Amino acid sequence: MLSKKELCYIEDNLGRQSLKSIAKKLGRQPKSLEITLIRKRGTSNTKASTGMVTAGELAKTLQIDRNTVLGWINRHGLPFRQRVTRYKKKFTFIDIEEFWKWAYENKDRIDFSKLAFNSLPPEPDWVKEERKQKKNVRNYRNWTTQEEKQLIELAASGKTFQEIASILNRTTLSVEKKYYRLKRINGIKDD
Repeated sequence: MLSKKELCYIEDNLGRQSLKSIAKKLGRQPKSLEITLIRKRGTSNTKASTGMVTAGELAKTLQIDRNTVLGWINRHGLPFRQRVTRYKKKFTFIDIEEFWKWAYENKDRIDFSKLAFNSLPPEPDWVKEERKQKKNVRNYRNWTTQEEKQLIELAASGKTFQEIASILNRTTLSVEKKYYRLKRINGIKDD
């Protein structure tokens, strides 16, 4: 039987530390803690104890692919924490309040019309207006061989990256990056 002090320690650290490290600190077996959690809370789900959502849960809520959320983390600065909550498996967690701060600065990346009301509480007031606007958010469209050829031809003809971006229906930055990448790979020299 666990003491009141041990139960408090478990509650305070569940979701911050793995079940294995909590058990080690208390000199108990992880399985016994799991059974205690089921008895006391009705579940041994340690992810729910963090107060955050996983990248997969956020993706499902926003109706996008999980890799898009991971791309936001890796390329666009979405704050996250990686934690082991049970034994070994690491989860990528996102604090909902930090997500909303990030989302405010990156509104162009998210189609809020797909987001159900208050599905990520507390929902800021500005989301209500954003939800009314149907956006055509394009995330990371692969380049076709034809587009690559067209990019090289248009650049050789003297068009600016902005003009090429308009023709290819891509951002100026993606056109510029792709051009220099192709130039490096294909050994194209400047005039």
